[in-house]
Amino acid sequence: MWGIFEKTFNIAKAALRLRSYKQTLIASNIANVDTPGYRRKDIPFKKIMQEYLANSAPDLPLKTTDPRHIEPRNTQDILSIAEVYKNKTLGTPNNVSLEQEITELTQNQVLYEATLQALAKEIQRLKEAITEGGR
Repeated sequence: MWGIFEKTFNIAKAALRLRSYKQTLIASNIANVDTPGYRRKDIPFKKIMQEYLANSAPDLPLKTTDPRHIEPRNTQDILSIAEVYKNKTLGTPNNVSLEQEITELTQNQVLYEATLQALAKEIQRLKEAITEGGR
């Protein structure tokens, strides 16, 4: 039913969930800037999105009618993919730089808002297509 629109919305949804998760990790790093032994946590947004897109389901849903059939491609949730990367430590204990974290927090927030604006524009285009340009 949705066709290409569903794919667009699913990608935007995954990107927003991942940006929100990254924001949580950065906030945690800032909160623990003075905690002895704390290791900075981060996730590589681009790498996770590429993995998510590579593993996302094909356009046509596959049905397995026999136990010997090959399962369709993995359709993991974006946050379950991100969890794999979160536990990888970056550097030595207590390696949090407040300036770097605030910069990343700001950058992530701007990219989150840009994704929201792109999604709003897509919804506006869809609405315009439905109403035939306002006629």
